[in-house]
Amino acid sequence: MIQTDTFLTIGSTHSVCEDYIISGNNPYPYIILSDGCSTSKNTDMGSRILCHLAKQYLLYRKDDYRFPALDYNEMGLWIIHNAELVVRQLGIHRSCLNATLMIAYVYDNRYHIYTYGDGCMALQTKEGNLTITELEFTKNAPYYLSYRIDPEAMDAFHNLKQDLIIKNNINGVQFENKYAYDYKNLFILPCDDYPRILLCSDGFSSFMSHKINPVGTEVVGKEFLAYKSTKGEFLKRRLKRALKNYSKNCIEHFDDLSVGAFIYEE
Repeated sequence: MIQTDTFLTIGSTHSVCEDYIISGNNPYPYIILSDGCSTSKNTDMGSRILCHLAKQYLLYRKDDYRFPALDYNEMGLWIIHNAELVVRQLGIHRSCLNATLMIAYVYDNRYHIYTYGDGCMALQTKEGNLTITELEFTKNAPYYLSYRIDPEAMDAFHNLKQDLIIKNNINGVQFENKYAYDYKNLFILPCDDYPRILLCSDGFSSFMSHKINPVGTEVVGKEFLAYKSTKGEFLKRRLKRALKNYSKNCIEHFDDLSVGAFIYEE
């Protein structure tokens, strides 16, 4: 059995929350989150549009013979082209779609996680061992799906000459790998190996103590996964409590934070 829950909160330096997250069970258990670019206008709207169109794509392809191995590029292009149609009808500039997108669903006892841009994951084994995976770009400018419909923005991004860095912290030991900026970020993981996982925007790595000392993502991950109960809104309860305790100790996250959780129980 798979349980899902989500949590969303604004960063301490933001006036508008540009993250968005949804979850559900149709056609399969899923979590979808988006993190809008803070230097582009109306990305709070863009994040919502991207999330709901991603959900529509999962419904659209639910009977496809290729499912669950959905095509990474086809899904991204379907979502962004339909999103462009929506924002055009709304009279909003397409730069509102400058947002990362993470799509995860469970099928055939496996997590399927597609990431377009940056983000974080926390993976916990039955024994409690924790792996933190962070997806970053070398000049802190994610490769947004929106660049695929904006040649001028794509040229500007390409000229940055960036790489994608995937960092893995396994029980406190960190290593990283470098990839091309357009590397297909697709992870397929057995539910049996990781019965508890978190999918997060990069606000997960923005926690600071007394505004100057970074708090390690492995510390945050352990705190967020320490559920006292897995019934109902288990993630919302845990994170509200964790953030309240952090605040008492002068720890805050500067970026918007969206978190989705899967719990797998046989």
